[in-house]
Amino acid sequence: MELLRKGRSFGGLFLIKGKVMNQSERFIVGLDIGYSNVKVACGGTQLLDPKVTIFPAYATPEPESDLALAKKSPDEVKVYPNGTEWRVFTNRVGHRELHESYHSTEMYKALFYGALIKATEGRSDVIDILVTGLPVRIANSEADRSQLCESFTGKHEVTPGRFILVKEVVVLSQGVGIMNDILNTEGLISDEDLEFSNILVIDPGYYSMDYVTFHRGDKKNEFSGSSLNATSVIIEEIVRVLERDYPKEGAQETERIETALRLGNKTFNNGFRSVEIEPLIEEVSHRIVSSVVAELLKRTRSIGPVHIIISAGGGARFYDHFIKEAFPQARILQSVNPVASNSIGYWHYGVNKLSSQSD
Repeated sequence: MELLRKGRSFGGLFLIKGKVMNQSERFIVGLDIGYSNVKVACGGTQLLDPKVTIFPAYATPEPESDLALAKKSPDEVKVYPNGTEWRVFTNRVGHRELHESYHSTEMYKALFYGALIKATEGRSDVIDILVTGLPVRIANSEADRSQLCESFTGKHEVTPGRFILVKEVVVLSQGVGIMNDILNTEGLISDEDLEFSNILVIDPGYYSMDYVTFHRGDKKNEFSGSSLNATSVIIEEIVRVLERDYPKEGAQETERIETALRLGNKTFNNGFRSVEIEPLIEEVSHRIVSSVVAELLKRTRSIGPVHIIISAGGGARFYDHFIKEAFPQARILQSVNPVASNSIGYWHYGVNKLSSQSD
């Protein structure tokens, strides 16, 4: 079962004065390694909500340079996947893996090691359960899920001589984490909504826009999927427009735009001037997002009317307006923390899973 809510029978979870009562304290990590951000939600089973941190999904095997002018990120750490030194959570894009096999790369493992270090700061190097996710199109593959579980489970030498133990790993579909986050946020969705509604979860990320459909609480794989018309395509189109309109400025850097969007800035400096982002988004997003919305309408048509749409993910701002136009009767919900929503939902899933194991 992929959907778990506090106070319902499926987890065996009972809350008394804000505490989970029927189990000893154990440590859970919800981890969402994206193409642009790494989101970590962690904490013990006695907590109502996890500690949430977000780091740039930037990593490089290149050594530090004494000549580097860029200010070092305070979150940057060194890790050693397969014995190779990587610097992760850096300020700048160093190495990039924009492809379907991202979860199988050494860079992904380096970001995983960095997340383990951040999650265990100030506590023992033992994680009882780590819950993570894969894009919908990949998570449907048992082989890919098993490979990631095997890779993440066990004792990891994150730095020379330091080991972090991950006892158990669960891999879900991205979007399921968002649903679990919403289910465990007071007042957003009722048991009746879950039981009788068709619910569409959209998760626009950097590389892909994932969507998951639920019918009466059950995930429907045949009405779920992914589109590659995501944030990275919008950024590439912004670059194309700038180079078309301002040819004398030469090549524009995608990294500057990505960083501004990730930080929530309204402008970015392209080296010549400060550029406003919103007018560019309005100019380029319609064509890109419209094709995604058309796909959503087509894929969900057979299930009947969509009653509730849940929006999260780092790129939600690009899609929300078009989604509302396409599904005017649907109730739109958004996570309190849309960027980290998957990781928060993964954490709640882990808490409930440990609770059910102890019953």
